[in-house]
Amino acid sequence: MPTWVLLSILAPAILTVVNFTDKYILERQIKDYRGFAIFSAIVGLTAGALLWVATGFPTLPLTDGLLVVLTGVLAVFGTALYFQVLSKEETSKVIFLLQLTPVMVLALSVLFLGDKLSLRAFAGFVLIFASTLGASFEKGKGFKIKLSGPLALMLIADFFWALSLIVFKFVSETNSFVKMVSYESLGWAVGGAVLFAVFPGIRNAFFKTASALKKQALGVVFLNEIIYVASKLIGFWAISLGPVAMVSVIGSTNVFFGVAYGWILTLAAPKIFKEAIDKRSLAGKFCLASLLVLGLYFIS
Repeated sequence: MPTWVLLSILAPAILTVVNFTDKYILERQIKDYRGFAIFSAIVGLTAGALLWVATGFPTLPLTDGLLVVLTGVLAVFGTALYFQVLSKEETSKVIFLLQLTPVMVLALSVLFLGDKLSLRAFAGFVLIFASTLGASFEKGKGFKIKLSGPLALMLIADFFWALSLIVFKFVSETNSFVKMVSYESLGWAVGGAVLFAVFPGIRNAFFKTASALKKQALGVVFLNEIIYVASKLIGFWAISLGPVAMVSVIGSTNVFFGVAYGWILTLAAPKIFKEAIDKRSLAGKFCLASLLVLGLYFIS
């Protein structure tokens, strides 16, 4: 099995742990989700600085450097929206919504990277999109079924992430992975600074949270962000070795991790994790996850 395939599976396996830890932090440590993205930006700045020093102070051409920084800015914008959705939705459902990112990556790859989409791949595209939307439906009053409210926010977040991956892949064609990772992490810091400066609600939420957060809780927040950075770097490593669309799509297998982790954690800690784990809900989630994987098979 190619190295990029193994990395493409490992990254979402780690990321799913991060998703549920994010949920725990939002439930028990950081009540105001708006300040969470700034913590991510701070970790990004720290990680970027350490990577830059550890890799021998690499430099990129000005245009390429700015584009890589832009990928980090776009990523942190998407992450801010993700935290908002995660504060209100089941984690496993949010993980399903995250799978719209590969769908958008596929579309953007065709438009900007010259990738070709066969009829079979298009069928996979449709299956992934359908399964993701299916997971976002919720019961209304009576017999009505409606789309969950956060879907629009996740569409925007997924677009930011997809565009970030496309730009990263574009620049990686002419630059080494090692040189790029520290610039991407710096982009997180720049994006966080923009959010901090432009949105008073985010700035106030960060100050309020930081002043009230205990040292132990702060350690959990930063450890989780470091693990996230690790999963992100593994994902970017996979992208640098393989096709960006395939790497993103294989990463969608974390829907199974999400359903399984949600099931176990709801049984173990029901006051924190409140996933729908009745037989009907679990069967629906696994069916949708299987449909999504079938889409992956068609695309591959």
